[in-house]
Order: sequence, then C-alpha cells, then structure tokens
Amino acid sequence: MVRRFENVVTRPPRIQLLGLLPAILKPCGPACAQPFTNRNVEALRDEEWDETPAFVLENADRAHRIAEHLFRDFGDRVRIEVVGLDSPRGVWLGLRHRVGKGFAVIVDGRDVFRDPRDYDPVKGAVSRALSARPSPA
Repeated sequence: MVRRFENVVTRPPRIQLLGLLPAILKPCGPACAQPFTNRNVEALRDEEWDETPAFVLENADRAHRIAEHLFRDFGDRVRIEVVGLDSPRGVWLGLRHRVGKGFAVIVDGRDVFRDPRDYDPVKGAVSRALSARPSPA
C-alpha cells in the first residue's frame, strides 16, 4: 500500500535562491522581450547588464556561484529554484523569511541564509536535508 504523501519525503530538497535579480536569470528574460523590441537577445542582455544596479549584479553573481557549488556537490539530488523578489512568490518568501532587498538561500523551506558570504553553512544544511530523507530503494 502506498501512502498518499510518501513522495513528498523522497523528492529532492528544494533550494531557493531569492533576491532582486536581473531579468537574464529569470525563466523568460531577454528572450521574451526580443520579439517586441526587434533587437537580438545579446544586445538586450548587454543593455541590461549596463543598466542594472550594482547590488542586483552582486546578487546574480552570488546566485550563480552558489548554484554552481550545489550542482558540483549534489548534482541532481537537489532542486534549485531562482526566485525574484519582484515576483508574487518572491514577495511572499521575502516577507515570510524577512529577506528585504538582499539575497537569501532557503533550504527546504526551513533553513534560511540571508546574504550568505560563505557556502559551507548552505552546504551543511543541504547535507542535513538529504540525510533526513530515506535512501532510494
């Protein structure tokens, strides 16, 4: 007999990278703007990088570095979500976890790392989240 919520525990931990991020990191980004502006995606990307505030670029750089580390250390054993604070979900998560305009990494909805400068605490939380799950049969 399969229990109704059994799959929730066996799904990979969700790691959310939350912050004000450039559109280039969002699911649609410049590719969606291209048909409306009649400019190529590279030109739109370059324009965005030139006009984006420094703290937003720093958030993007941190999100990229952390995602690279997570892929390197955990591969497909984790689910990574990039969530912009300016999206409805981002507003909710920002209020819930008191993120403000900064950047945060949320591991499985429990462990919140605001403006993390070091990857090791995030890595530890992900390792704990993985060890709390049953091993695959």
